[in-house]
Amino acid sequence: MITKILFTAVVILAALTFIRHQNSHSRQQALAQEAQQAAAERRTAMFIAIALVALTLAISTGIYYWHWQEEHRIFSVQVINSHSGAVQSYDVYQSDIDGRSFRTIEGRLINLSDSERMEVQEKTGR
Repeated sequence: MITKILFTAVVILAALTFIRHQNSHSRQQALAQEAQQAAAERRTAMFIAIALVALTLAISTGIYYWHWQEEHRIFSVQVINSHSGAVQSYDVYQSDIDGRSFRTIEGRLINLSDSERMEVQEKTGR
């Protein structure tokens, strides 16, 4: 009779050990699968972040270049003295024209008097 009880206890312990081993093995597989999924999500998030940063830098560089190119268009400014009719011509960057004064490409600052008139025309050939 005691052997039947001991045999039943051994079978129960073996079954519990087998079930525990199966649970730990499936739990390890689930953890490994979650870790792989998290790593894949992390790679995707990093790719998206890097792509957005690269796109932002490319757009910023393009806008900066376009703005610089607009400011460095060369204009021909003719200053006409209304009393004497004398005409003087200067080459000027667009960004250096400021109302009745401008700075030439050579760096000279020109301020117009009330008797002078200014004509601005974009130069076609550089």
